[in-house]
Amino acid sequence: MTTQKKPNIVMVVADQWRADSLGYTGNNAIKTPNIDALASEGVGFTNAYCQNPVCVPSRNSFLTGWYPHTKGFRTMHYLMDDSEPNILKTLKNNDYHVYWGGRNDTIKADGDRTKYADTINDQFYESMAKLFKGKKDNTKSTDTEVKPDYTHYHGVKESVHHVDQDQIQNAIEFLENDTFNEDPFCVYLALSLPHPPYEIDQEWFDKVDPDLVPDAVRLSEEEWKDKPSILRGIRKHMELYDWSDEDLKKIKQVYYAMGMKLDHHIGKLVQTLKEKDLYDDTIFIFFSDHGDYTGDFEIAEKNQNTFEDILTNVPLVIKPSKNMEVVPRNTDALVELIDIQATIMDLVGIQPEHTQFGQSLKSVLEGSNEHRDVVFAEGGRLESEGAYAMDAGHDPSNPYWARTTEQEKMPQHTKAIMIRNQDYKYVYRLYEQDEFYDLKQDPNERKNIIESEKFETVIKDLQGRMLNYFVETSDVVPHVRDSRF
Repeated sequence: MTTQKKPNIVMVVADQWRADSLGYTGNNAIKTPNIDALASEGVGFTNAYCQNPVCVPSRNSFLTGWYPHTKGFRTMHYLMDDSEPNILKTLKNNDYHVYWGGRNDTIKADGDRTKYADTINDQFYESMAKLFKGKKDNTKSTDTEVKPDYTHYHGVKESVHHVDQDQIQNAIEFLENDTFNEDPFCVYLALSLPHPPYEIDQEWFDKVDPDLVPDAVRLSEEEWKDKPSILRGIRKHMELYDWSDEDLKKIKQVYYAMGMKLDHHIGKLVQTLKEKDLYDDTIFIFFSDHGDYTGDFEIAEKNQNTFEDILTNVPLVIKPSKNMEVVPRNTDALVELIDIQATIMDLVGIQPEHTQFGQSLKSVLEGSNEHRDVVFAEGGRLESEGAYAMDAGHDPSNPYWARTTEQEKMPQHTKAIMIRNQDYKYVYRLYEQDEFYDLKQDPNERKNIIESEKFETVIKDLQGRMLNYFVETSDVVPHVRDSRF
């Protein structure tokens, strides 16, 4: 009697792609036909949330199934060691041939990545090394108003070559060459688009209809008074408040075009799976590690300890293999990125060997639109953690200075945590005023109404739910006993 081969897995992780910037989530300005097609065959999630709004902590979280606070993954500089769990290592230990392409952002420099993957492609780091050595971009810009570096806006160019094109091509070659030798495979592609700088080829820029690009969210001075101090500081340094509405919209137009370009190359990967007769037997998962301001709030890029939906709400699409039950549709079920690991293990029949806090999405794939009652995200630091947890120390000439200089200060970089349900968002901020938003009335989170007596009961209920969350997830017990017992 032969045992059935486990389904293949493809995980494509975009970098800094917000959920409202894809076709399947309802954005008509952007065309993402390949990701939309995956959603139409599987499930497109419109209410998926990351657990930290910057890359390294977010990736550590969804790869382990732990929240950032569980093991202190709250900083850009604290990565995992080889003793800690990781879905890639789990799959490799369960007879998957694991291909890892793109960013690492999870395993320490002295870690042994061969414990996590059989095939490793590091073109991303080779390209970044050339960039940091001062390789200049000699392509001529066709945009005459290139803004200061703090805006991360490099504009529209005749030609832009993104390293993601090479990364996806290498994964295609892995599939075409049957490198996995008939074993079930997992392709993990940690890409870099549409991460700033905001720059794109003229060809792709012209595919976005500017009339359909939404205006940037701009707050009144009254609304700004009750916003976190770190946002006010970043906004001050970036000076995007001096930009016109049309200039701010152009950031989004470039960002949308970057996403469209990535979708195009993801389509090539999907086509290869089909040509190799692998597609039907493959679970395809697409998501992003976190979002991007993209000019909203007159800010570019991201932030470590605020939790606007444009940062925390991310795309997530799961297309199961052909033998799995699925009701194709979009769903607004509340889910977290740590649910991806639990879902993979459930779908392929792997028993977890560590305590993890993800919840399998199998029932949602099969038709349920109920999953979590609330979702969480967290970030920031204690005042005493300044020496190693603030990702700062940049010179004013560095394009990230506008953000990281605020992370050197308190209460700006205070430890904070978000809890969100379908209707409300509450943010506890350790060293400054909390936040509360009525999302039905204020979906853009313009007005912090934490002082409103009308919502006292709602806020207390969310605070109680947050306490329960910390009790449940504050630590993990290894699934082994000491040899003496």
